[in-house]
Parts: sequence; structure tokens; C-alpha cells
Amino acid sequence: MTMSPIVFTDLDDTLFQTAGKMSVDPNPQLIASHATNGKHSYMNEAQSAMFNWLNVTTRLIPVTARSTDALERCVLPFSDYKIASNGAVILREDGTLDPEWFDRTRKISAAKSEFLESIQNVVTERAQASQLRHWIVYEQQLPIYYCVKSNGDEVWLDEQQSLLDEVVGDQLFCHRNGNNLAYMPHEISKRSAVEYLIQEIAESDRRPIWGMGDSLTDLPFMEACQMMVVPSGSQTHNALDTLPKRGADSAR
Repeated sequence: MTMSPIVFTDLDDTLFQTAGKMSVDPNPQLIASHATNGKHSYMNEAQSAMFNWLNVTTRLIPVTARSTDALERCVLPFSDYKIASNGAVILREDGTLDPEWFDRTRKISAAKSEFLESIQNVVTERAQASQLRHWIVYEQQLPIYYCVKSNGDEVWLDEQQSLLDEVVGDQLFCHRNGNNLAYMPHEISKRSAVEYLIQEIAESDRRPIWGMGDSLTDLPFMEACQMMVVPSGSQTHNALDTLPKRGADSAR
């Protein structure tokens, strides 16, 4: 019996990207997500073709750091399960919360809420507000994790990360990809949500399961799958490119 593959995919910088990251002007017809600040995201022609193929032939499930509010601004027609807020939320096919999973998240949030607020206070007191955007990401009015972005360059964000690492200690784990910095409870992750859904919907060990993502922090959920797909030029691809070359490639 043929079973449709399940494809768990990151969104930003995997299926689409902001116009500023594209090598050519975006095609307005290939807009993928609206942004409140006007920096909308687009697919290129190859990404559009890939999405259309996967959306027809597989169970395509987004796995994103976006909150459910930000995910709603994505215009791609996802119709299966969705994983949001770095694994804190699983939305069922009808768009409602998976109650068992969110009950787990609610307990984690209750244990970490005061600590997340203390981080917010430290950054507010010490950081140069004109160079920084920072906020607690909420889901269903529950604090989930802390996010920081620089209005300047990534070097400036390096300095802020040093400050935050000292404040956070081992209470949260750090997710860094370029100009994006997040501090997450250890119990919340894309991998844990993907593993939960695999148990719920895979139905058979013979069903192909792929994981797609651009970031090093996507690797854990991709490793829970049978195959991994990595975009060229991504953080993960660049990290792999630093490995020693063997065989024919090393002779070039």
C-alpha cells in the first residue's frame, strides 16, 4: 500500500524569505506571508514549484517559531496539522488547539513565566532601546519564550547575547540564527512536537517522513524524521560546508 509522505517543514528561510534576502526583485504573485512592518515574505519560482508539489503529494506540516498570530499572516494554503511557537502549540486540521499538547505547554509556561518577565526587565533597563526589539512571545495569553532582534548589525546583538546568557544561565536554552535570538524553556521544542505528531499520525513505520529546515536549531526535529532537506546557503548548509572535504571534492 502506498502511503503519502509526511513532510515537516520550517517556514522562514526554508519555504520563503523576506524580499531583502532575495537576489532578484520578488514576484508579487508569489507573496507567502504579510508582515505588520511591511517587510513581506515571498517565494522564488523554485520554492513555489516545490511547495505546490509537496502540498499535493504529501501531508505538509509547518513547524515554525512563528506564533499562531504570525502564522495566520502566512497565505500559503496549509490544510493539515501545524506546529507554532517553536513547538509550544499544535493546531489540528480544523485549526483548533490540540488540547493534550497545550495542557503540557500551559504547565511549562506557569513554571517559567516569572523568569521570562525578569529577563524582560533586565533588557529594558540595560539595553539601548533604539537598537533593540525584544518581547515575550505569548500563546493564548500564556508567556512562552523570549525573543530579541537588533535594529543594527549582528555584532551589536552579540554583545546583548553575552549579557542575556549571563542572566539566563541554564534556566533556558538559546536559539541564535543571524539577527534572531530566542531563549526557550528546555521542555519546549520543535522536536518534541514533531515526535508527538509522528506518534499520532504516522500510522505505520513504512510511511516516509521528511524534515526540512535552514537553521542549526531545526536539526533536532529533522533528526526525528527519516530524511533531512537543507536549503543551499542556509545556516546549516554553511556549517556543513566547513567540514573537511573527502574523496573527489578534496582534489578540486
